[in-house]
Amino acid sequence: MDGQNRKKKRMSSEPWTMDELQHDFEKIIRQAFEEGDSLTPRQIERIASGTVKSAGRLFYQSLIASAPPMLAERRKQQASFELRNMRRWRKAFDLLEAIWVCCEEMGSAFNGHHRPQAVQEQDHVFEAMTYLHAKALLVTSEIICLLKGGFADGALTRWRTLYENNVIATLIRQEGQELALRYVAHSRVQAWLRAEAEPDHLPDEDVELQKQAEFAISSFGEEMKNRHGWASKLVGKKKPTFKQIAAKCGHEAEGGVYEYASQHIHFNHRMFDELLATCESEQNVLLVGPSNSGMVGPLTATAYSMVEATFLLLLHKPNLDRLALLDSVWRMAKRMNKLAGGLEKRTFDRAKKRREVVS
Repeated sequence: MDGQNRKKKRMSSEPWTMDELQHDFEKIIRQAFEEGDSLTPRQIERIASGTVKSAGRLFYQSLIASAPPMLAERRKQQASFELRNMRRWRKAFDLLEAIWVCCEEMGSAFNGHHRPQAVQEQDHVFEAMTYLHAKALLVTSEIICLLKGGFADGALTRWRTLYENNVIATLIRQEGQELALRYVAHSRVQAWLRAEAEPDHLPDEDVELQKQAEFAISSFGEEMKNRHGWASKLVGKKKPTFKQIAAKCGHEAEGGVYEYASQHIHFNHRMFDELLATCESEQNVLLVGPSNSGMVGPLTATAYSMVEATFLLLLHKPNLDRLALLDSVWRMAKRMNKLAGGLEKRTFDRAKKRREVVS
């Protein structure tokens, strides 16, 4: 009862101490001792356990009942934020989506035109490059969703995957057919190993997959069972790292934007002002939701990387038409940093002036 009274008195602006049950439990124990009842540790434990389970059941029922209106309000707030976010960054979002559409159309046309010949010639580079380009399009779509939703740091984290994807494409284009075949075959080995690791996996399942995996291992070695085993021969290591793979084609796997993007994935501590999403905040913020700040970096990096992925694909069979199309999307990508940077400055300055007028 005391806990309920305190809950009524607590104002919405006050921190929620989450100690009502604890307070009532301690009061029960004190009253028992004051009345001469000697409670054993086991009895106290049972009282505590019963209190938790009983209250937990009531909380659960209350939360489930209140969830629909609560979620409706939350989704309304998110929709309002996304509208404001789009209003601020529309031109930059439009440019990135236009780049995506152009790259998708070029990749689709290239794949449709050359696939019959590639199959006939067993062009493993073509197979690997079309897959990597499709993956780049998928990852870029995810980045666009994150940016529109207000998650600049998450978008940059997905850009890291886009960067790694392009490193692999660069290396395969550089090294040719054998490495491309190793790369494609490696996926079969890994799929087979995952299937075998399933607790309910039956020996006669995935027979064709097993044959493909065993053929790849017999052709290229036991290293194919390792995470980046397709690159073992090239790097000269049984278990090559991405850093070693990237070095083979002159790319970096540490430092700069790549390292910054990697920090958001892992558990190392980051200060409040180290997030892209809080770069315009004047106070320390424990960010748990969307923000319309910090979009310039992810927008620019994604635009360049998506165009680079398309370059790597189309240059497998270049002609003047494709080079001209690539030049056009490259010009679009080069616009992004200036466009997004200008939007950031103008909208921030306007918002700052509005706050000064209000204050």
